[in-house]
Formats: sequence, structure tokens, C-alpha cells
Amino acid sequence: MRKRLLLVSLMAVVPVMAGELGLLADKQFGKAQVFATDSKNYDAVSPTGLGIRAGYDVLDLKVAALQLNATWHNKTTGDLNFGTGKVGELDNQYWAAGAMVNWKLLVNVGAGVEYRSEKQSWRFINAALGSGDTTQGRAWARVNIGFSIPTPLVSPFFALELAAPLSKSNTTNTTKDFAEAMAPQAQIGIYGGIRF
Repeated sequence: MRKRLLLVSLMAVVPVMAGELGLLADKQFGKAQVFATDSKNYDAVSPTGLGIRAGYDVLDLKVAALQLNATWHNKTTGDLNFGTGKVGELDNQYWAAGAMVNWKLLVNVGAGVEYRSEKQSWRFINAALGSGDTTQGRAWARVNIGFSIPTPLVSPFFALELAAPLSKSNTTNTTKDFAEAMAPQAQIGIYGGIRF
């Protein structure tokens, strides 16, 4: 009898693990910038990429859940253009950690924030003209809307996701500043995976 009581007590204290694992396919959008050192206007860089995200529900109220999540996004490369031609490339990759509230209604809706550590590097095709890189930390806001298919063990889900940084840099005085200013200023993607 005591063993049963202990087991019931532990089940009440320790929540059943609930979370998700998914893949993010996205397009990032930058903003055109004038590089102060050469006064040229470089076009916005808008690469596509893939990321992996894992989440853990710390509070699940059945209709809504508070989730902690982590994302790793692979390196994306976009063309650095001036005028009508390609003059170089810009790379971007990041890892992120954040929190999100997911409402589990007829349509699933989520909203949250995350901290991203973003690494940007750029280089001209002609190496003599220069290159630069930087790692910056920014807070991003994310929202998504989608649906899931409830099944007994795992639930596949799909969502459209929008994200934007809460701070932006437009200073281009140094190579580091230029890399930060060319960083993505919006992101749209399709996020899908399984919830368990």
C-alpha cells in the first residue's frame, strides 16, 4: 500500500515529459546598407536555411502550455550585391534559447521570445577588398500558427512562423558594424515535427 501511495505521490509531483522536436525551413530578410568605408549601397541579403529545434513544456494546462526551447540554425550564405553584380557573400548562422506560450485550440497559435547568438561574416570576391565578421546577441520575438494531428503516442505538427529582432543596427563605420547591419531583420519559415 505504501509503494502505491509513493508512486501516486511521485506522479503528482513529477510531470509527464511533454515536448517537441522539429525542423525549421526559413527565409531570412536583411536590409540594404551603405558601407561607410566605400560609400557604396549594398543590396539586402535574403538567404534560405534550415534549423533544428527542441522544446520542453514546463507547464501544460491542456489548452495552453509554457515551453522552453532551443534552436540551432545552420550556416546560410547569400550574395552580397552592389549595383547589378555580385561582389561577395554574407554568411549567417545562430543558436537560440527561449520561451514560448502555445495555445492548443482548433488552430494552434504560439508567441514567444528567444535570445539568439548570431554569427555573421562577409567577404568580397576580390579578397584584397576585405572581409569581416562578428558575433552578436539579440532578442527576437516569434509567432506561429498551425495545426497538429493528435495520435496516441506522438502528434505531428506544422506551423507558419514569423520572427523579428527586437533591436537592429544600421551603423556601418567598421567592418564589424557592417556585418551586424547586414544581419537578418526578419524571418519567415515553415516549422514542423512531432510533439510527444
